[in-house]
Amino acid sequence: MTGAYWALGVLAALGSEAVPSRVWLDRLAFVVPGGTATRWLLLGDLACLLALGWAARGPVIGMPLALGLGFVALNLVSMAVTDFYLGLALFHVAVGGTAAAVLRRARWLGLGLLGLALALGIAT
Repeated sequence: MTGAYWALGVLAALGSEAVPSRVWLDRLAFVVPGGTATRWLLLGDLACLLALGWAARGPVIGMPLALGLGFVALNLVSMAVTDFYLGLALFHVAVGGTAAAVLRRARWLGLGLLGLALALGIAT
């Protein structure tokens, strides 16, 4: 257990009045991939975003636009949940789901990213 999660566990054992409001993040720790897995999943996100951009009507504009929107979406999700790694896990699921829903020929890419994100989140 890392230091922050250990401290939250100690505070949870002390009682509900001593628990900070972000203790719910400890319950979601099983779906957050580790550091090395996150790097590989970011490459999967890149592949899905590039495939989404390539599927656009104008791939020359669509590919940089997809990457830019993905970067903005990652920052917005991470700010919304106030924990970067949980936001990153949600971003992996969102990119995989979007690629699976939008892409026709490369639907397997989005489904593969979804499965990999969930499997690595539980395994690491």
